[in-house]
Amino acid sequence: MARDRLETEPALLLKDRHIFVIEDNLENRIIMRIVLNRCGAQVDFDRWGREVPDHLGCMKLIHVILLDLMFPNGITGYTIFDQIRQIPRLADVPVVAVSAADPFTAIPQCQAKGFAGFIAKPIDDDLFPLQIADIIAGHNVWYAG
Repeated sequence: MARDRLETEPALLLKDRHIFVIEDNLENRIIMRIVLNRCGAQVDFDRWGREVPDHLGCMKLIHVILLDLMFPNGITGYTIFDQIRQIPRLADVPVVAVSAADPFTAIPQCQAKGFAGFIAKPIDDDLFPLQIADIIAGHNVWYAG
């Protein structure tokens, strides 16, 4: 499915897909942007602040939200997930945890919360766009690395 498209048309795998990344680490944001842009995705990101719910609510189209689970000052991705779900037009947008948290603890928590997936950091540059394409296609991805 997605893997076949990547082998034949890597720049088209995520063409016209809008991905929003919420990540506080600049290096991680840059890596995700490069990998996703290479496959045709349009990527916006934020490191998480008070204006992000408004920013997300104003965006015309978002196919998937990638969300870190660990932020400074005691903020967690689980709290941010709840805030995202309070925005009516984002209620059905898949949210995927992309995190260095222990997957054996985080995956069950993400599943219980309603995330569409978990992808362990560091991301695999070749596998990551396939995982995102699968999630956009409606499949859940639980990847412990």
